[in-house]
Amino acid sequence: MLKSLHIKNFAIIEELELEFFSGLSTLTGETGAGKSIIIDAIGLVLGDRADNNLIRACKEAAEIILVIEIELQSNSADWLASHDFEVEQECILRRIVRKDGKSKAYINGVPVPLKTLKELGECIINIYGQHAHQSLMNLATQRALVDRFANHKSSLNSLESLFTDWREQRQRFEQLSKNSSEIQSTIELLRYQVQELDQLNLAANEVNELEHKHKRLANAEELKQSTMQACHQLKNDDGSDIYTHLNQVCTQISTLTENDPSLQATSQSLEEAFTIINECADDLRHYAENVEIDTEELFQTEERLASIDQISRKHKVTADELLILHEKLINELNALTQPECDIDALESQLKQTEADYTTLAKKISNKRKSVAKKLSNQITHALAKLGMEKARVEIKVSYNADDTLTSFGFDNIVFNVQTNPGQKMLPLSQVASGGELSRISLAIQMIAVDKLDVPVLIFDEVDSGVGGAVAEVVGRELRTIGEHRQVMCITHLAQVAANAHHHYRVNKQSEASDTVSAIEYLAQTERITEIARMIGGVTLTENTFLHAQEMLESGTSQH
Repeated sequence: MLKSLHIKNFAIIEELELEFFSGLSTLTGETGAGKSIIIDAIGLVLGDRADNNLIRACKEAAEIILVIEIELQSNSADWLASHDFEVEQECILRRIVRKDGKSKAYINGVPVPLKTLKELGECIINIYGQHAHQSLMNLATQRALVDRFANHKSSLNSLESLFTDWREQRQRFEQLSKNSSEIQSTIELLRYQVQELDQLNLAANEVNELEHKHKRLANAEELKQSTMQACHQLKNDDGSDIYTHLNQVCTQISTLTENDPSLQATSQSLEEAFTIINECADDLRHYAENVEIDTEELFQTEERLASIDQISRKHKVTADELLILHEKLINELNALTQPECDIDALESQLKQTEADYTTLAKKISNKRKSVAKKLSNQITHALAKLGMEKARVEIKVSYNADDTLTSFGFDNIVFNVQTNPGQKMLPLSQVASGGELSRISLAIQMIAVDKLDVPVLIFDEVDSGVGGAVAEVVGRELRTIGEHRQVMCITHLAQVAANAHHHYRVNKQSEASDTVSAIEYLAQTERITEIARMIGGVTLTENTFLHAQEMLESGTSQH
């Protein structure tokens, strides 16, 4: 619940410190005294859009601080915990608005975006403005009321998600349908190109290996003759070979080492050379004997290289880049044949999403119809308590004739009303007067309060347009609500003020160059005076005071 409010330099309030209590509190005062400014200040600290014109004249900034008592097991406590705030008994909200249009928001001293402040505020307070009844003319508001009573928020969220998916799928399907011939041509080309490269089946480094192989096969005859000739020069049987001459040199130098050991290293090197020459001759002979002149293999190698070269030139890439191109074309083909790009698969998916949406929408519609019947009876009963005994409300839930998908389902929901017997049931916007709308709005709020999770309700002159016995009923109903929630109500009705647990009076004081607004908590005797003023206006008689005292005693004794 709200514990205290501090306002500084806001509108006609210079500085104000206000303490709140549980139950029903009313704020009264002359017209223009600044009662609604209190509500505006609370709205501002809860994240409403700032208007720097509300900053007090000659001041650079306005500041509002709201202290809230947090229950450990509550939506606000859960919200604070989920946003990494310490959950303590008190939570302090602060808002600063400057003349230059800049604004700052804080939760427990931590700077936060305005959106964050507003989210927390929605967990704590519901504010009903003095023109709240006018929103009842809006069909979306009427639908939202029915849905609130139906308590199927999770189903509505699922329906909205299905609608979003369906809309995106439809847009994609329409786009693909429009470009289907072009896309299909691209897919066919990619399939042909990928198939061609699949058939080529090029291996990594294959081109380099083929080129080496082709060079060897194309020069096989020369390789065979030249290596055989080199082998003969190194080692043969007629004694004219390098092997024989080197053997003689090795023997000669080896003999000389006996006379001069310094030749030992040279002799050893010659021996190693002799061995290497012998091995090289053997290798060359073995190579020459195994060189095959294979014209068929040469032809196949040339054919393979020609195929690779042909496809490389077709795609205007080097042979080494064909593998990269192959992978790229596969990826492009896969992308265009995925379900989200496959027009047939997408059409099937679209139909399935639409079917899922329709099933859930019908389930929601049935729940709305059931709730609408109960809610119609409840509002009608509440209206009777508010002096409209002959009025009847009928909430009509009808299926959208053209089956147009929306984020909220197929239903058209209209609040129809009959204010007098014999009249036709007509939409609220066509029948109700301003006063009737006010009472219908109050009737709905009297019922809806049990559906709200927020602990604080603020009513800003929502009782306008009613009076007499009806006003007394409104006061009793608001007090009843105040038994379970903290309720604040700005009112001009003495009957409502008399039913309050707590009473505040707002005073406006004007001087030559300045106007300020102040607020005071009224004791019992002061309440009698204020209620008398609300009853009798400027001229107050003893009877007026007695009437005020009687109203106050009656309002508090009935509970």
